[in-house]
Amino acid sequence: MGDNTDLKLTSFEQTEILKLDSYLDKHIATVRRQISADINDTTVDNVVRTFLAFHLEDKNSSSFQDYYFLTLTNENYFLTSPTFFRDFKKRYSLQGIDNGYLDRLESDKQNILSLLQADNLTDLYFDYFAKANIKHGATTVDKDLGSFFAKLVHTFKPADYCALDNPIKDYFGLKRESFFIAFSIISSAYKLWAANNLKLLADIKQQFENIDNKHLIQHDKVTDLKLLDLVYWTKANLN
Repeated sequence: MGDNTDLKLTSFEQTEILKLDSYLDKHIATVRRQISADINDTTVDNVVRTFLAFHLEDKNSSSFQDYYFLTLTNENYFLTSPTFFRDFKKRYSLQGIDNGYLDRLESDKQNILSLLQADNLTDLYFDYFAKANIKHGATTVDKDLGSFFAKLVHTFKPADYCALDNPIKDYFGLKRESFFIAFSIISSAYKLWAANNLKLLADIKQQFENIDNKHLIQHDKVTDLKLLDLVYWTKANLN
């Protein structure tokens, strides 16, 4: 039998992990407090009629929602579409990504899906997005494609992870954090806040559906994290 001592955590390593957990917990608590300050019983009407109504009134956003719901948890579409990543890049307005990188993602779709299904986001991030080799003029550069990663993960795990972008990351005071860490913090904060505000969220969802006279949103597919993403996309990008 092999020596497994290298797999055991030392007391020092355990202490360091506890410190990291405490650090993340404090950030999660801060984000939750900010959500509670923004979304509460006294702000519901404004949240719905300003931040959510925008996605019904803005042509770009309302047309994007059709694409969003087409791809949402749609593994068959993901695997069979020959241009999935080119379309994904275009519809999410992801910049600075060359066709060679997109071709690599297309060729590795089965492995990418397997990592998503296994919730192995660490390997997914580091293997494909943390240091993506992107063509830049006559050379190539390593680029962190955290926003691309977050949006792809949300597409297949919309109840567990947010579709984070930089303005939302900055809004919650996480500008200096890595994208992966901010993505993890905000996703956790969204879920915990939602779990403690079920009635408020149900009220917001119902009001949102009531003002959607043209039925532009598939409201039965709107997860708590999607709803919060819609609110904070408007708040962080347009206010």
